[in-house]
Amino acid sequence: MGKLHVIGLQGPALFAGLVMLAPASWASQTVYEYHIEHPRYGDIGTYTNVVNDEGGSAEVHSDLRVSVKIFGITMFSEQGTRTERWRNDRLVGFDAVTVTNGNRIEVHGEAKGDAFVLTTPTGTIEAPPQVHPSNPWAPHVLDTDFMMSTKTGHIEHVNVIGGQVQPVTFDGKEFQLHHYDVYGNKHDEVWLDDQGIVIAFRTEEDGSQINFILTRPPTNDIEAQAQN
Repeated sequence: MGKLHVIGLQGPALFAGLVMLAPASWASQTVYEYHIEHPRYGDIGTYTNVVNDEGGSAEVHSDLRVSVKIFGITMFSEQGTRTERWRNDRLVGFDAVTVTNGNRIEVHGEAKGDAFVLTTPTGTIEAPPQVHPSNPWAPHVLDTDFMMSTKTGHIEHVNVIGGQVQPVTFDGKEFQLHHYDVYGNKHDEVWLDDQGIVIAFRTEEDGSQINFILTRPPTNDIEAQAQN
């Protein structure tokens, strides 16, 4: 098993036998909205993470909407909804439904003792307890050597390196961001600011580099409601 090399991140706390009951209410709810850029087709959709946080517990709801049209004809479409449940930086539950060009894939996972057990279209998979989904909504998600596809549930060994501040340009704006490389079967990248907010991330699909870029500063809905 390869070692994780991430600057400034702490290792996840691993606890067995965690219950999966979500709190009735959350202390904060933060919404992160991204637009998706394809190098050939331009803007092809949106991606949203809604993070509900309550101290050591968190629940993340993700929504993916992709549509590629050529001359008004839809050549590719994909919609996905995913829910992650976390306790003390350990993933304890996961549910996902992805529909790609009409084909539906469902994935369910839950922590059981010293493993994370996944039910996928190809069967049951027992993953290491430190497995994290390939959804970089927070810095600690990068602190792992095993990642799970949020679409298929496929598990792969990864090596995460980086953390140095580098200049980068997104949407015509220049940023100074912490850059991380995620090496597995493919090469993904993540950019975070000094507050740990994921400004952008990049993944490879069929040889193309797809960018997910934060559209606007994240909003905290619950805190905003409390102030009004």
